[in-house]
Amino acid sequence: MTASIAFLGLGIMGSAMARRLIEAGFTVSVFNRNPERSAPFAGAARIAASPRDAAEGADLIMAMVTDDAASRHLWLGDEGALAGIRAGAVCLEASTLTPDWIAAWAGHVTASGGKPLDAPVTGTKPHAETGQLVFIAGGESETLDSVRPALEVLGRKVVHMGPSGSGAMFKLINNFMGGVQVAALAEAFAMIDRSGLNLEQAVETLLDGSPGSPMVKMIAGRVMADDYRPNFQVALQAKDMVYAIAAAGSLGVDLVTVRAALTSFEAAMAEGRGADDIAAVVASVRHRP
Repeated sequence: MTASIAFLGLGIMGSAMARRLIEAGFTVSVFNRNPERSAPFAGAARIAASPRDAAEGADLIMAMVTDDAASRHLWLGDEGALAGIRAGAVCLEASTLTPDWIAAWAGHVTASGGKPLDAPVTGTKPHAETGQLVFIAGGESETLDSVRPALEVLGRKVVHMGPSGSGAMFKLINNFMGGVQVAALAEAFAMIDRSGLNLEQAVETLLDGSPGSPMVKMIAGRVMADDYRPNFQVALQAKDMVYAIAAAGSLGVDLVTVRAALTSFEAAMAEGRGADDIAAVVASVRHRP
């Protein structure tokens, strides 16, 4: 039974996940590079001075950060989490990272006496807050089973995708498909606008037909409400698409549609929308001359 958890990274997703673990009765230590994000956890969790400090004595060490560089900073070095783990501790990367880094990271974890799991999640802020995430795990099945009680607090489903690195690879596939749908929806909105079609009627009919995937419905709803508060930021989706293009290239796959869609995300970022929700890409394309 996982009793003590170190949670590293308290951004939009991480803070919601850590709070659910605390509310479920786990003993939690938290660390974030920006101490202001740790402050709201005072009294509910132990606020650690470093990743190493957070990891000491923990049964499970979880990380949820933005990219490879942030992950490397948390885990490695004299004050990194791997410097403080006990033998047999499970190290779980829930971040969306490159398969190359995950392979290197898993080697570091094993060499330090830990057990690695790459288990990124599908879902956004509301899913994290309500425990409706889906974990896509790569690693040993026995290791995954040992931390299921914690993951079941955070998610509605845990999928064991295969050996180490499988979770990271699948997550990039999942996310690039979402990004392509957002870019296509943005162009649909722009065409509806300029053709003079009734916006509400056209969007309602799109969502009622085959194009109305859960992603399209969610983003269309945000656009119609003119709500771009971040559940999943434009800059993070763009990063995931860049990672996916590189990972696919190593397999001899050219992600043509992803490269095209990425240009819309990059344009939105150039307009200063990088911290907005991915729905802001639709607004960017609609307002483009």
